[in-house]
Amino acid sequence: MTAPIAEPQSSAPVLTLALSGGGARAMAFHLGCLRALHDQGLLERVRVISTVSGGSVIGACYAYWPDDFAAFDRRMVKLLRRGLQRSILVSALFSWEALRILATLLVSGSLTLLLGGVRQVLKLTGVFGVPTRRLQTWTRRAAQALPVWGSLATAFEHALKRVLFGDVTLDAVARPGLEVIINACDLRTSTAFRFGSQASGGWRYGRIVDGTVTVAKAVASSAAYPLLLPPLVERFTFERNGIKQQHTVVLTDGGVFENLGVNVLEPGRNPDISVNTVTATHIISCNAGSGQLGGSAQPFWWPARVAQSFVTVHRKVQDATYGRLHRYVESGELDGFVMVYLGQDDDRLPVKPPDLVPRASVRDYPTDFAGMRGRDLVALADRGEQLTQHLIARYMSGLTV
Repeated sequence: MTAPIAEPQSSAPVLTLALSGGGARAMAFHLGCLRALHDQGLLERVRVISTVSGGSVIGACYAYWPDDFAAFDRRMVKLLRRGLQRSILVSALFSWEALRILATLLVSGSLTLLLGGVRQVLKLTGVFGVPTRRLQTWTRRAAQALPVWGSLATAFEHALKRVLFGDVTLDAVARPGLEVIINACDLRTSTAFRFGSQASGGWRYGRIVDGTVTVAKAVASSAAYPLLLPPLVERFTFERNGIKQQHTVVLTDGGVFENLGVNVLEPGRNPDISVNTVTATHIISCNAGSGQLGGSAQPFWWPARVAQSFVTVHRKVQDATYGRLHRYVESGELDGFVMVYLGQDDDRLPVKPPDLVPRASVRDYPTDFAGMRGRDLVALADRGEQLTQHLIARYMSGLTV
């Protein structure tokens, strides 16, 4: 859960904050965490914020909206009550994105089905000894090369631009001294792809050099949950080892690679390989995961089976990540870290706050971006605020003012 603060490594702590994925549930929970950090005078001292999926939506709003915290809080509550689903639907049906989506479905979708059918025929023909492997390879590559002009993911990006961020670019952070890292995953290479206020790219490609990227594009890439949204297909010019090349990337939810947003903050990352490196002394990880499973699920059919598989993978990655963070503190590579966990077992807290919102009342809240009822929003945000206050006071009291 947490690790105590070791002897300080420097006179100037570098406080970092990671906001996990989890859709609207994560946004509401993280809002409470941000409230507590603001009240304790720590939020303004955060030097780097790393975000994933739903955490990227609220993290980008905090970083790029030029509001004081009270105004940011009010706008975020309004956004959560309204949700994003209607805005995405409007962009998908009543904007230029609708024509792009239709063209993609009619042209690329139809040709993909046709080429897939041809490939299956070629495979069957190959059973009888006819050499079809080259043709199969050609049909596969032809299908992969078909253009994607629009999709629900580009409609999501359009909605984020229209409703939240406009044409603001990643370098235009509104909070002085704050660095932003928005985590996505490139499905072509199965590696992390990160958009940052200082640098964007991935170790397989290098740094993006062809101009600035919009916040809306970065957040849409980070939050394109693959069971619901297709990936964003983007082409950038990268520079790696002094060589510039263009590459197409296929970007999906950052939680596919690592749902906590902590990985990029860990010590020991090689700047000669990694596009984004951070020298952190303290890490606060806000995790909107639901915690230990009750064991009552019966994931037999495809949707439940796939979803439960995602949960299992995320849990194992999360356990390994927090194990590393404990070892970093023990070895002195970190001064301290705190995990603020929505799914925390209430009875295992060092001291249980008497008014704590119980885990059972919020852990199963859905992760979609539908509008949120007031009582659900209050419960999720209050739990985040209560846990953050309690854990910071216990494990990072030396940093508070």
